Amino acid sequence: MTVDSERPLTVIIAALGGQGGGVLAEWLAEAAHIAGYPAQVTSTPGVAQRTGATTYYFELLPEREPKADPVFSLFPCAGDVDMVAALEPMEAARALDLGYVTGRTTVVTARERVYAIGEKIVVGDGTVDAAAAVEALARAASRVIALDMARVASEAGSRGNAVLFGTIAGTGVLPLTEEACRKAIESSGVGVAASLAGFAAGVRAAKAAPREPVPPREPAPALDPAPDGFDAALSALPAELRGLAGHAVARLAEYQDRRYAALFLERLAAVVAADRRAGGPARGYALSLEAARRLAAWMSFEDVIRVAELKTRRGRLARIRDELGAGAGEPVHVTDFLSPGRGELTGLLPPALARLVPAPRASRAVQGIPLRFPTFTPLGFAAMKALAALKPWRRRSQRYVREQAAIESWLGAVAAAADGGDYALACQVAGLAAWARGYGSVRAAGDARLESVLAGFAERLAADRPALVADVAAALADARDNPDGHCRPH
Repeated sequence: MTVDSERPLTVIIAALGGQGGGVLAEWLAEAAHIAGYPAQVTSTPGVAQRTGATTYYFELLPEREPKADPVFSLFPCAGDVDMVAALEPMEAARALDLGYVTGRTTVVTARERVYAIGEKIVVGDGTVDAAAAVEALARAASRVIALDMARVASEAGSRGNAVLFGTIAGTGVLPLTEEACRKAIESSGVGVAASLAGFAAGVRAAKAAPREPVPPREPAPALDPAPDGFDAALSALPAELRGLAGHAVARLAEYQDRRYAALFLERLAAVVAADRRAGGPARGYALSLEAARRLAAWMSFEDVIRVAELKTRRGRLARIRDELGAGAGEPVHVTDFLSPGRGELTGLLPPALARLVPAPRASRAVQGIPLRFPTFTPLGFAAMKALAALKPWRRRSQRYVREQAAIESWLGAVAAAADGGDYALACQVAGLAAWARGYGSVRAAGDARLESVLAGFAERLAADRPALVADVAAALADARDNPDGHCRPH
């Protein structure tokens, strides 16, 4: 590229918390210093609802001995950015939206998504299409290099920021030699060998990258195989369902036991039978697929026992240490906070005892009981483990009985809609299980809404189908549009 020695070269680094964007910016500044170029790096913290997005801005004057001290900017200017380097494709797309990506801009981005909270809380699939973002970047930028950053970093035994540093150097946009960049990494004195390996991998990836970026492909969901002994029941299901059902069986057997997983298959078989009667084979068993997803999620409801089990799962503390980058001799203190409310606590009791617990006064705000478990200590871990050990008791608890009754009511409504000849309504009723989510007041509001829609379902279907269809559609729309669980008035 043609370099104007009177104009700084500008680079935006877009990263999320924990991805090492700050370290990458420091490497760039140090490499410029080693090479003798005036440079400056600044950062602007963001408020992205993920792990916290931060934009780093780097300017380098491509003249080693300028006639006067250069005046650098603290912020990028739209239309005047030479490179955008992102460790997440939506962060590169954010730069495009802000006007930083133009015909003069080279974009280097990871393909892998880190999903935003706004994507995760949507009922169903709320993810944004990363391929569309890369295609938009390709139309606007001079060049786009989209890399499987996680794979390249893993193969090199390094991290994504080191790979991205090498990719930046390999594009030739900046007048920084690979030797200067390697010296910058060495000067940090931390994780030098791994970072150098990642840098070298990034340089190779940049030089081998095609001129036209390959859009990222969403990875296929990883489905766990079913435990032994369920082959016959799974084989009786339509082929479209077997992978999902096997995954659900594996999860539910681990959640409770094999008998509970078998109950899932019995319930699913009844839905499949209704689906066949309603012409499901010609529709790809859409009803059974929706019901299977919702049923598996509902049956694995998260109570206090499940939360404690997840927090004491084998390897969790080691994973936390690895994510923090803690060395073998460095102490890591992990404290887990629980705040079970009245519903969570009474839900552990047998139904007969739970009914004896007086309801709180309507005028009194009920707060959860704040509990702290220092799970990095033997005592704290043992206390959490004791809660997890209540798993066999779950079947006797009020919460379990209540959830199973609600599930049966929902499945009955699904079958009634399918047998009533309204396949679309049956699929919508299956989707209503989205209300069975969340904790505390959110879950209570969802349960109440679901109960109100399903009450007397068969009778309402026969007496006033249009009104019931409208009620189901409104409830399903609310479930999708109100992820916090607050219901709209009707």
